[in-house]
Amino acid sequence: MAMTRRYKLIAIALIAAAGVAAQPMILGSQVDRCRPTFTDAMAAQSILWVANGASSPGVDWITLEAEDAAPDQRTDPSLPAWLALPTLPESALERRVGTIALGWPVRWSFCQWVATDTEHFFPPIAENEEPCASLRRAMREWGSSADGAAVRNWVSIMGAVVCWLTIAAPMALVVLLNRQSDGKSGKAP
Repeated sequence: MAMTRRYKLIAIALIAAAGVAAQPMILGSQVDRCRPTFTDAMAAQSILWVANGASSPGVDWITLEAEDAAPDQRTDPSLPAWLALPTLPESALERRVGTIALGWPVRWSFCQWVATDTEHFFPPIAENEEPCASLRRAMREWGSSADGAAVRNWVSIMGAVVCWLTIAAPMALVVLLNRQSDGKSGKAP
């Protein structure tokens, strides 16, 4: 019995949803292909930050450590749009933020660790950090913190929809354009 176009589209929607849901596991298995992407000093939120970054297929990691008040003449860097910097108290002994983002073709799932004292070792101190080791640890500890640093998770619904559409649209287009499956090709049996 042939599947109707409606059932094919429903099957495609379910396959695409499973593809998006499986991305953390699939992309997490690729972290051994990590490469450091940058080490830089930048000003953001009127604070001078030491920043490190790393990436593997579909996963990005950024660590920021606050140093001092930023000079007024520096402008905010071009940080990724997905990076949400928390407001940290100036009185904190340490101000470190580590954020991991994953998803393909856009980042849609995020986890962020914030350390405001010297008792937390993750995210690491910027000058001692090996970005790829931090990225691997962030994937292992997604949503939790072994040493008690504050953790926040969030999902971009719009990003997840873009991922879903990227997977579903080509398959749905083939089904919709394939007129032979419904016997509408104009050919006699």
